[in-house]
Amino acid sequence: MKPSFEPGMFIEKRIDTKPDMAASRFHDNSPQVLSSPSLITFVQTTCADLMAPFLDKGEMVVSTRIEMSHFASAPIGSAITVRAEIIKTQGSTIYFKIDAYDETEKIASGYNDMFIIDEDRFARGIERKLRPDTKKDPIRISPLLISDLN
Repeated sequence: MKPSFEPGMFIEKRIDTKPDMAASRFHDNSPQVLSSPSLITFVQTTCADLMAPFLDKGEMVVSTRIEMSHFASAPIGSAITVRAEIIKTQGSTIYFKIDAYDETEKIASGYNDMFIIDEDRFARGIERKLRPDTKKDPIRISPLLISDLN
């Protein structure tokens, strides 16, 4: 990593929402508005775009924590702007404050922590998880009965 990240650095990105970003994509009873998963993806890629020019070859970034309040709807077809600002750096972790707006109001705010990783090391960890000898049985949870509580 090039030593260039400073609190106060920010990026603003704009995207036009499309039907595949709608909440209704995830559930039939949901409206044709920007879904929270789509907004989170846009937040993460916006933060990653700010970091990309400062990464060394073989480095990547991943989100390690995201905390967001999505408090207003944005209709599909509207433009969304995300502003991501670095508020703190600590080693390989970069902390962002994020705000998102549609054309009329703020629709979301929160935080996204990004971690710089080594691409080769990460790939080895994923390959290890995919080996049949490392797969574990899924956790089984027995149903809790009301009578069990008495």
